[in-house]
Amino acid sequence: MRRLMSAIGAGAMLTVGLLVGASPAQAASCALVQSEIYNGANIIAWSQGLQGCSGDVYWEIQSGDAGDWQVAQSGTTHYDDEVQSYYGDVELPCYLRVYAKFGTQEKLTQPARNNNCAG
Repeated sequence: MRRLMSAIGAGAMLTVGLLVGASPAQAASCALVQSEIYNGANIIAWSQGLQGCSGDVYWEIQSGDAGDWQVAQSGTTHYDDEVQSYYGDVELPCYLRVYAKFGTQEKLTQPARNNNCAG
């Protein structure tokens, strides 16, 4: 019985070692995705998410309305190997860009003029 338990224990430790060894490969295939801002006739849109993994992405909608960049909205969104689209118009700044960060990966869109803003 002791031999069986030690064999199971050794197998479990080997499995744990393999799982730990697999983590860096999984992390290497994880990508933060963010499109450029689309400025349509009556809509502002962009896409954001994670491919190859799941986790929490910190994001900011930055406003350049006052001449320098300031955070207008920010938050954290959980993605599970998915990319989502975001839409807006009057609630967004007149001149904006979107920043996202996941671990060491960062994305920043080119600035876009929102012709439908309330300002």
